Amino acid sequence: MSASVRSYLEAELKPLLPTTWRIIPNQRIPETIDRVTVALKVDRIEKLPEAPLGNLRNTVILTVADPHKDQVRAENALDDAVLNVLTALDGHSNIDWTLAQKVLATETYLGWDITLTVITSKES
Repeated sequence: MSASVRSYLEAELKPLLPTTWRIIPNQRIPETIDRVTVALKVDRIEKLPEAPLGNLRNTVILTVADPHKDQVRAENALDDAVLNVLTALDGHSNIDWTLAQKVLATETYLGWDITLTVITSKES
């Protein structure tokens, strides 16, 4: 993989998610959002001792934030949104998810943080 883990995830997620969603390859969610927004936060990089040199385990937090300011509407919309993401990821061969947790994505918007694992290797 020559691209960064962020670029790779953005490219892989785009065809899996609804076209109306916005993908931000960085962890900062704007103060105001007008549609479901997905942000990526690279959380940890680990060496894989069981694999050849240059193989890394990347842990990335994918945040799905809903634009509704009303908590009930946001929760109801997020029920579908988070299942949409998890179902799409279940079929992916190189991206694995291990945990989804409801969060306050910003001071205004509810969301879900989904922990992803992506294995990358150094190009030869």
